[in-house]
Amino acid sequence: MEILVVAAMEMELGPLMEEKRRNSSIGYEVLPLGIGILSTAVQLMQRIHEKKPDLIIQTGIAGGFHEDIHLGKAYCIQSECLPEMGVQESSGYRDIFDMGFQDPNGFPFSAKRLINPYASLMDQTGLKRVNGITVNQITTDPHQISIYSAHYQADVESMEGAAVHYIALLHQIPFIQIRGISNRVGERGTANWKFNEAIASSTEACTRLIHKLHES
Repeated sequence: MEILVVAAMEMELGPLMEEKRRNSSIGYEVLPLGIGILSTAVQLMQRIHEKKPDLIIQTGIAGGFHEDIHLGKAYCIQSECLPEMGVQESSGYRDIFDMGFQDPNGFPFSAKRLINPYASLMDQTGLKRVNGITVNQITTDPHQISIYSAHYQADVESMEGAAVHYIALLHQIPFIQIRGISNRVGERGTANWKFNEAIASSTEACTRLIHKLHES
């Protein structure tokens, strides 16, 4: 099985690179794609064009929206949304689906979401499933946070998740996104952030899944 493990930054993949060096019998490729939707999409499409993997594992850190999402823990992202594609009007926020510009159920979307259909794969992680949103700018505004929470039932946010969901669904490649929670959305002071713990927990979950897949 050709497993491709991706993340935005090398720091998010460092422990997995080290694990691969220690145990060369476990085959997977580790590839940083860059920060943001655009870099992730372009780099991943280029890699798929060169050689289509059997499975894509996306990992890295993310921000959590509420207290039920615990800092330092890893979660499995079951769906992604792109909440910034829309407009803020006096009557409230409307996205491109609300405005009728795009079918909310037009493939690969389902009810506005990019949903991971590989339930058995997510089950193997043993992680809690949550809903993600992908943004171009880290969310700090309380009003924006309330929109994302209410309109999209967002649990976590990243800057790349939807790109991988979208491309994997289009190319019918099994995939899974595992995120370690480094911070609370809206909190800019890094004193309480859990970078190391988030990377450690996401790495452990990815490693455990890869070993399970090789053993099966």
